[in-house]
Amino acid sequence: MNRQRLLGNTLKRIAATLRAATVRLPALAGAALLAFAVQGPAHAEPVLERIRNSGVLNAGTRADAVPFGYRVKAAGENKERLVGFSVDLIDEIRKKLSKKLGREIETRLRTTTASDRMELVASQAIDIECGITTPTWERQKTVDFSIPFFGNGTRIMVLRTSGQGLGSLHGRRIGVAAGTTTEGILKQHVPDALIVEVPDMATGFEMFARGELDGLANIGIVLRAMVEKSPLKSKVTLLPRTEELSYEAMACSLPQNDSEWRAFVNEVFADLLEGVDQYRGGYFEIYDKWFGPRGVVYFPLDYVVAQRLSASIIWLK
Repeated sequence: MNRQRLLGNTLKRIAATLRAATVRLPALAGAALLAFAVQGPAHAEPVLERIRNSGVLNAGTRADAVPFGYRVKAAGENKERLVGFSVDLIDEIRKKLSKKLGREIETRLRTTTASDRMELVASQAIDIECGITTPTWERQKTVDFSIPFFGNGTRIMVLRTSGQGLGSLHGRRIGVAAGTTTEGILKQHVPDALIVEVPDMATGFEMFARGELDGLANIGIVLRAMVEKSPLKSKVTLLPRTEELSYEAMACSLPQNDSEWRAFVNEVFADLLEGVDQYRGGYFEIYDKWFGPRGVVYFPLDYVVAQRLSASIIWLK
């Protein structure tokens, strides 16, 4: 009798539990749908698929990094447009996209800064950023990178009267652009300098010209280009004089976890870089346009850099 009563009570509890679960199921389903609507799908639309559907390549570059990316207003034009070495590389990607996808692809180019470039790529507001970005392990936590397309070293621009070596920078105010790797390099090589963060290189150069900074640090070619047409050209020097503080490889930033898009960009660069170690090919033609004798700033392609760029495409062959 006790066993029958115990069994009956157990069955009643099971029935009550089932009824309660049935009531909750619609609410749970609704909550799940709401969470999906808020969070969105687990994976964003692949870049190549989105470009195929929209016909638009969303790209970013700098507007303060002559001759990689900067603004000009040509004769007869009402507004400025972005031009430069990096802009031409983006256009090469656009051309190959048009060929691959069988339709004309438009590039929508927007200005990026050292501070916002990683977020714009990580959020997929842009499909690619090509400027003067150095790949680092920290940055790779949020974005992916292409193979390198340029290499140069970090140096410090100072007035010739300031001193002839790094030892003369003790306590001096050295400007670095916010969001760059330059600050870490300076702390390693000139720890006694006073590092001043500036919003961008254009502002930094203005502060340097006014005497508010004793020096300005970045990759050497950017510093040379900034002073090329300035009254300060004959009054400055780059430290160290015969070498760089640190070699910096530059690459394009790409959204994470999209191997098809990254492989496509790398294939475009690999084709362009073919023959670069022999100073020929598509890459060298673009390089010569911006850095050759008739370019914006004369900066012959260093043989060691050419070898490094060539080596980066070996595994893609």
